[in-house]
Amino acid sequence: MTNKEKISLAGLVLFYLICVIRYIPGDLGMTLYHTVKSFVTLAPLAIGLTILVVAAMQKIVGDKLPWDRILRFYLFFGIIIEIFAGLYNYLDQAQG
Repeated sequence: MTNKEKISLAGLVLFYLICVIRYIPGDLGMTLYHTVKSFVTLAPLAIGLTILVVAAMQKIVGDKLPWDRILRFYLFFGIIIEIFAGLYNYLDQAQG
């Protein structure tokens, strides 16, 4: 892996962690609780999608994918899922 690839992968991981955070103003305990709850409930969905896509890609390519590519697939699915779940959570709080 080149330095550029390492930096972009680190940026993706940081962006994923930012997307996972469920901020509750003025209550650190609830922020941590909802962040962990979000991660624990949504990470398996991203893992499952990653397994399906990686299996299909390996069948198409005929070779095993490198770990950094697999991690990028996971981060892609995780970020998309977390963004939509975050929007749902914040819009639900705004209405209720």
